[in-house]
Amino acid sequence: MSHNTHTAVELNTKEDFENYNFREKLKRAQRPYDYYKEIKDLDFEQLADSDRFFLQDFGIYNNSLDDEAFMLRLRFNAGRVEKEQLKEIAQITKEYALDIVLTARAGMQLHGLEAHNILEAYEKLKASNVVTWQSFGDNVRNITTDIFDGIGKQNIIEARPIIQQMHKFILKNPDYVGLLPRRISIGICGSKKSGTSFFASDVYFALAEKDNTYGFNVYLGGKNTELAQDANIFLEKHEVFGFFKAFIEVFNKHGLRLDRERNRLFHLLEEIGLQNFLDILKIQYKKEFTSKGETLIEKIEFEDFNELKDGTYSFCYHSKFARLTPKELENISNYVIENNLEVRLGTDQQVYIIGLKDKNIALKHDNENRTIVACAGSEYCPYAYWSIKDEVQFLPLDKIQKNKILIGFSGCLRGCAKHEHSDIGLVGLKSNYLGNREKTARVYLGAQYTHGKALARRVFNTIPLHSLKEFLTLIINEYEYSSYNTFEEFSNSVLNRYSIEFLNVWFLAKFKTKKEVYLNDFDEEKLIEDNFGDIKYSNMQESIKELSKQLWAYKQSEEDKKLNETFIMDHI
Repeated sequence: MSHNTHTAVELNTKEDFENYNFREKLKRAQRPYDYYKEIKDLDFEQLADSDRFFLQDFGIYNNSLDDEAFMLRLRFNAGRVEKEQLKEIAQITKEYALDIVLTARAGMQLHGLEAHNILEAYEKLKASNVVTWQSFGDNVRNITTDIFDGIGKQNIIEARPIIQQMHKFILKNPDYVGLLPRRISIGICGSKKSGTSFFASDVYFALAEKDNTYGFNVYLGGKNTELAQDANIFLEKHEVFGFFKAFIEVFNKHGLRLDRERNRLFHLLEEIGLQNFLDILKIQYKKEFTSKGETLIEKIEFEDFNELKDGTYSFCYHSKFARLTPKELENISNYVIENNLEVRLGTDQQVYIIGLKDKNIALKHDNENRTIVACAGSEYCPYAYWSIKDEVQFLPLDKIQKNKILIGFSGCLRGCAKHEHSDIGLVGLKSNYLGNREKTARVYLGAQYTHGKALARRVFNTIPLHSLKEFLTLIINEYEYSSYNTFEEFSNSVLNRYSIEFLNVWFLAKFKTKKEVYLNDFDEEKLIEDNFGDIKYSNMQESIKELSKQLWAYKQSEEDKKLNETFIMDHI
């Protein structure tokens, strides 16, 4: 039941402590900041669960499901990587033969470390001033912004100075290291046009204009499976940091701490209401809020080379679906040092090289696709069902790249690839589907992510992996047949006007019959009758089941049938 009064926010009392989740009790027993000094003396082959929790606050990850594997997560202020830091990271990844995964928060994960070398690698990074603190755990995570912040032709307010203030305030702050109720993701964009949506952030500061003054409108409560809400607040750029400090204090004091499945900012707003939260926040902020201005957001699709404000160019080096090899990182590092260039990591999991004199660069990438955001996958994450590196080959990559379709490819329902904030969202699962245990995908369509208007709808529950490429091709063909410039426009004007049941029947029937027919009418019943007359529109759910069964029901082979009918008797 939702609470309607301010006093209902006071949930974190002494009486509540007995009901706190395990991690909250650990925090009360020992501050994570105080735990840090113990790291140098740990036996990494004999970690307790409490050690694993605390280590995350300093960027060291180990999971009891795979206790021999260690990973380091690195955070980069606004995605900017110093040249000397990049050189050291490249040397470390080469020395320890590590796998590099770029994150959707413009950070980096180093996989492949073990108990005997994790501390050594960690100390080397620390000596090079590479930040790992608060990149995991219940912290303010890496703060993200537009990749062309401060340098792009579309940029109005450079966000980096504000991010640096935030970063300095929370980093290694004993009152906040690992002590928040849950993680906080923050996005701030000062560009009129951007290739990134930040509505999956807990806090999003979006470029806005009010009374001929540029500043930021505030949105609150987003996450991978929810959109941030309009808070009706306008901040001038010099006010953002004060708002941020007040917000962190209020969330730290009043955030939910009983159930880890319900302690994000979204859940607090759901529990007490946005207005109640803002009333409390205003007290901490110590001044009245100004009502929102006009949010300035326009989608732009950048090319590999882009001209910047100063006449120089940027180049987008494509990762291989969020992955880089140590050799690639070494080559990038050497090139930027030799040519005095800048490196930035994007939330699209690509590497951007800044400051080129013209549209020429000696570096070459192997992957042509740059519109797929992918989670780490089962190679590196114990929760993922799919190995993204392998399963991405089951996508129509050429069509995706040609049409610049944003794919969010998550290996489980946690949604690290933000599949509900993408043109086409995919979640890899394993299902006992129609008599056969196999890899299947959920498919999400229809997100209106640029302006934060709508999440993608879960349209298809179970598409077998072996059919995924052909099935997605049918969907993309439908978009190509339309007259819309982007898939997002197509979703808004076409796909979202149909029911989920109809879209299931329509694409399943097209997949089965191979008919080249297209959505040219919004009368669902007429479309079914005109093109697939044997399907009963009056019972769509039954039609979906029957079509799925015809397409993918497990058919027992003669060899399997003989084997299943064979009885083996023990010797008496």
